Amino acid sequence: MIQRRQTIFMLLSAIVSGLLFFMPLASFETGDSAMRFTIFGIQNPIETLTLSKSYTWPLIALTVLMTVLPIYTIFIYKKRELQVKLCHLAMLLNIVFIGLVFLYYDNDIQKIIAAVEGDSYELDVAYFFGMAFPLVNLVLEILAIKGIKKDIALLKSIDRLR
Repeated sequence: MIQRRQTIFMLLSAIVSGLLFFMPLASFETGDSAMRFTIFGIQNPIETLTLSKSYTWPLIALTVLMTVLPIYTIFIYKKRELQVKLCHLAMLLNIVFIGLVFLYYDNDIQKIIAAVEGDSYELDVAYFFGMAFPLVNLVLEILAIKGIKKDIALLKSIDRLR
């Protein structure tokens, strides 16, 4: 039963989540300096804006969970109801990740830059492909849930025939 279609969706979801370790999420440009925001913090030439890994540990933990959970879900293929619940949990983790980046880290980083640069700065924010990965994961998890529910319905119909 590992060769099901939803297994491919969950495996792709784990791979896409794993790519977050290597892709930047956003870029903040102020005049002559450019900073890249990753799940490990800000990579920048200005030492005064360094954010430690302890500051972004929620993003690192969420990314690890978003990578490991679909892989675990693949291997519990005999417990389809639990698979659906874990897919829903993976979707929730992706939504929390998006919310953290947009609502917390984006505002916080802009406040830190404003404190260092003063009021006379012009900030350009550009989001990279890394921010689209949780949205891709949401779609993949929805497709996996649909496949799992089709399997559940098929097994129930076979049980009725017995």
